[in-house]
Amino acid sequence: MLHDAAARLHARGPGRVFTPRESALRLAQLVLETLEAPPTVLDPACGAGALLLGAMEWAASERPEWVAYWLGGGMAGWDIEEDCVRACNDVLSAAAAGLGLPYGEVAAVRDGLAATGDYDAVLANPPWISYSGRHANELPPARRAELAARFPAFAGWPALHTAFAEQCARLTRQGGGRLGLVLPMQMADLAGYGPARRAITSRFTLEHAIELGEDHFDGVTEPTGLFVFGAGSGTERPWLPDEDAALLARVRRFKPLPGESFADVGVHTGNAAQLIVAREGDGRPLRVGRDIEPFRLAQPSHRLLDVELPEGRYARVAGEARYRDATIVLRQTASRPIAAKHEPWAYFRNSVLACYGAPEHDVDYLLGVLNSDVVARIHRAMFRDARQRSFPQVKISHLRALPVPGGEVGHLYGQIAGASRAIQAGRGDPAELNVLVERAYLA
Repeated sequence: MLHDAAARLHARGPGRVFTPRESALRLAQLVLETLEAPPTVLDPACGAGALLLGAMEWAASERPEWVAYWLGGGMAGWDIEEDCVRACNDVLSAAAAGLGLPYGEVAAVRDGLAATGDYDAVLANPPWISYSGRHANELPPARRAELAARFPAFAGWPALHTAFAEQCARLTRQGGGRLGLVLPMQMADLAGYGPARRAITSRFTLEHAIELGEDHFDGVTEPTGLFVFGAGSGTERPWLPDEDAALLARVRRFKPLPGESFADVGVHTGNAAQLIVAREGDGRPLRVGRDIEPFRLAQPSHRLLDVELPEGRYARVAGEARYRDATIVLRQTASRPIAAKHEPWAYFRNSVLACYGAPEHDVDYLLGVLNSDVVARIHRAMFRDARQRSFPQVKISHLRALPVPGGEVGHLYGQIAGASRAIQAGRGDPAELNVLVERAYLA
């Protein structure tokens, strides 16, 4: 296949991430299918031509007359590497021959960050090269200053893909042009990428954000996304994936619990962990996050020792009532809320979060809601750091922001509370509870 050949030709050089055929076709469809007239198309960082080839393949099936227009001058690919340009022309030439069409060279050696233009559709998977953080690539100070001065997106997060993303928006015709980008999914919501998001949505509005997940590209473990923009200017909101945006739009009619319903009061051991915490022996019972499972609370696995700390050592232990009065405890290191009723009560470490209930809410109802699969989906949609592989966390700020249905769900409220009690008694079915909670949120 031509995409396989392009991948082999593309696999040289730092920051090069070859776009798989299915993603190239999907991006082409999302960007191009709403257009009526044959658009001018550009990839300003074309590599071996995966996205342009995807556009040609899609058009050959859906808009065959467009392909001849593109090969006659309506399509352009730029790259600063001569070998990429040769590879792109070779691949597109072979595709043209397969369609029985003459080929005029589409790709040319050109610096996409320095060029100008006005294209109806821009497709790009720019080089993913960061110049900040622990694994930063080197960049001459003069070049860094130049890019920061030209691209606010780069000034906010120094990376080649942020500068290219902003440049792609500039190269896309306003008032009807369309833009499709393949970018790290972190660009969707990390605060440092805010300037990059604003640089694009000041000119276009986000139409689609599609999460492709980790390991989508060979040798790349960073989560990847497809982002599609159309006419108009959008907002500075995070670029939520389509399915997450749809879910949150439905559940935000429910209010969160009061802020005081949740608190981080767990024992913070500071620099004295070895002095005040033990696995066995004398001391007050102490739970850790691993002692909590959905609807089930294990016996405390640790002991909190009563010792006077020497000078220079510190820890924080809240008053006994803050532990005793917690009606529900939740595991902190998790990608979703994992909750159990706090019976029997005990002290707990800061790997455990406390819920003190809420006025007019049944504790068993809250426990059922917090442990439900739909709340897990809502949590991961609202807080993308919960999806990270290493140490995903449920934070107090997360819990205080989660929408929770109340009495407005009618008879479902009592049914959810009853299903929760049945599970705690060992005779309930979590699948039935999940159906009830999903109906409460999404009916």
